[in-house]
Amino acid sequence: METIQLNGYPVQLLRGGQGPALLYLHSAAGEVDLFPFHEQLMKHFTLYAAAHPGFGGSEGLDRVDSIEDVVFHYTDLLDFLGLDRVKVVGVSLGGWIAAELATRNPERVSGLILCDAAGLYLPGFDAFEFFQDPFVNPGFPAEMRRRCFYDPASATAMRFIPEMVPPDKILLALRARQATARVSWNPYFYNPKLRSRLYRVKCPSMVLWGDSDGLLPLDFARAYHESIPGSKLNVMEKCGHLPQIECPERFVAEVADFFNHR
Repeated sequence: METIQLNGYPVQLLRGGQGPALLYLHSAAGEVDLFPFHEQLMKHFTLYAAAHPGFGGSEGLDRVDSIEDVVFHYTDLLDFLGLDRVKVVGVSLGGWIAAELATRNPERVSGLILCDAAGLYLPGFDAFEFFQDPFVNPGFPAEMRRRCFYDPASATAMRFIPEMVPPDKILLALRARQATARVSWNPYFYNPKLRSRLYRVKCPSMVLWGDSDGLLPLDFARAYHESIPGSKLNVMEKCGHLPQIECPERFVAEVADFFNHR
């Protein structure tokens, strides 16, 4: 873990491993510390996992008003790291960023995996209210676990979404919510133009989804798959919205198998 200076502000960056370069884009849950799936990915790739502006130790949120600003941020980060072309995997919010990056800069993305990705609008779908306050609604953490995990009572789910945020994590959690709201509040977690631009994705692509995703059900996976030319759709059984947390071994195996055979 290190802190780099990008365009005058600090960015938290996890870097390590060996093999082809892989950019990991995290979810709104803010998995920016070292997790088991990071370590496993490093066995197959040279991993670059930065905290988005406003998450973890990354600043620069004052320069972000839309998802497009985050895409420019990551384009600048790739330039800073000297990565002309890179494999990209993004989960949830990170999947949305990955899709936007691949449509705007197709020449920079050599392979793409969208995992339970936000970013699309489906008529008739009522999105879950993500920005609830557990102090006001004590049932919110349990509902989030139910929607994000196949087994919401598992130790992994309880640890990742506890009943109460530990005191030393409250500020980081609030900053993460602020950063997420900055790019996803209106429209709510989607870009109305994204689906019509997905034809611009030129690299081998896979849509990877948990079959028990209670935030973004499989209809969203099918929409991405149908809109990205030549993409592969792979559904992970008994897995929810956060496969990298709930099923890290299977998640890494899917990523490695797809990228290493293309």
